[in-house]
Amino acid sequence: MKVSKKILMTAVSIISLHTASIAFAQSGGGPSQEQREAFRACADSVGMEKPEPGKRPTAPTEEQRTALATCMKEKGFEAPTHFGRPGGGPRGERPPTEVGGVQ
Repeated sequence: MKVSKKILMTAVSIISLHTASIAFAQSGGGPSQEQREAFRACADSVGMEKPEPGKRPTAPTEEQRTALATCMKEKGFEAPTHFGRPGGGPRGERPPTEVGGVQ
């Protein structure tokens, strides 16, 4: 009897985690389609160059960042706080890493 309870609880846990992961994936977790469209329109209007497929984008200038933030605010959205890889800073820098508990 104990084995079947463990199997049942394991199955319920797996189904719950799977359902939660599907719900999270469907909620987006990233920018909405409207935010992406607003960003594309604002990026075009401030002269940000779209990178070629497979190439890394160049970071925007300070003037482009300011103009982009203004444009996004006018459209009702917040401008991105960083550009480049996730976890990068305002200019795409990587945060310092800890090695052996020392930074």
